[in-house]
Amino acid sequence: MSHTASVRPPLGAETPLDRQLRLWQAHRRLVPPDEGMRALTERWLGPHLAALEALMLELRHGVDRDRDEGRLTFPKRRNPYPKGFCREISDAVFERLRRRIAAPDTPVTQALAAFVREGGHLSPIWGALRGSYFQNAMQIGALYVDAANDTVTVTKPKVEILPLEASGLEPVVEVAHFARIAQVYWGGTLWANTLFPRLAPVFPILHIDPDGRPRLHPDSLGVFAENMIGGCRSALAFLEQERDGGRVLPADVAAALAPWRSHGPWFEEMCPTPDWERLRACFVQAADPQGPYRSAQGFQGMIEAVKRAAAV
Repeated sequence: MSHTASVRPPLGAETPLDRQLRLWQAHRRLVPPDEGMRALTERWLGPHLAALEALMLELRHGVDRDRDEGRLTFPKRRNPYPKGFCREISDAVFERLRRRIAAPDTPVTQALAAFVREGGHLSPIWGALRGSYFQNAMQIGALYVDAANDTVTVTKPKVEILPLEASGLEPVVEVAHFARIAQVYWGGTLWANTLFPRLAPVFPILHIDPDGRPRLHPDSLGVFAENMIGGCRSALAFLEQERDGGRVLPADVAAALAPWRSHGPWFEEMCPTPDWERLRACFVQAADPQGPYRSAQGFQGMIEAVKRAAAV
């Protein structure tokens, strides 16, 4: 009988989960442009900035029109379109831009095609904008290009193009930074997840949204992966920061979440009063590359349990 399935990889060997986490770590993360990228941007796009803005506005108007006429469907939001639809609009415009670059038919699309062909960076990005909210945009070399600029303040222009360093967009990699922006942008209340100690190292935030619905966060792949790759130190720092600031999950919130215990072993252990000895033991396990948090079965079970809770 073969026992291969139960054997862990050698200590230090990269697992499929490790590779997936590294991919998630880079998800929508801006890449600071070096001198070569700045030169490439200036060479190919510098002469076409006005045309680039016009192109982005044309693509955005196309997304708006297709959405209004039912050819493009977005999920429901609390606010009317376009407020709150940053991710959906930005992604739709980006895909349309890629198609135009693949079949360039104007001077600006031909310049973009040459830029990409010579190694120019073109990708969706996400981060904290000017310390106030999360924003999805795109990076084109040394440029910040936002085709969903009106999704927080609807009176703003639909498109904004700036040098990346002037945009005010910051990468979000630390749990505490994520929590700080989420509190401002999402509203509701955020608490350190001391309630479910087994989940706290990976899902350190409990967010009660303005409609009273509880969720576990962060939901950014980059923040999630950065925390796990770092042995969940970012999550522990956030929990300790909240503890030191005297912010403890209220008893009524803990009681309201008691039904989540039915979502399986990751939720069964519940501590209405923070148990720091138990929490630290969980963080030690989470930092162990050979531990239950890093096994394929354990990781998958954890993710599925959290999805079940979110679906309620």
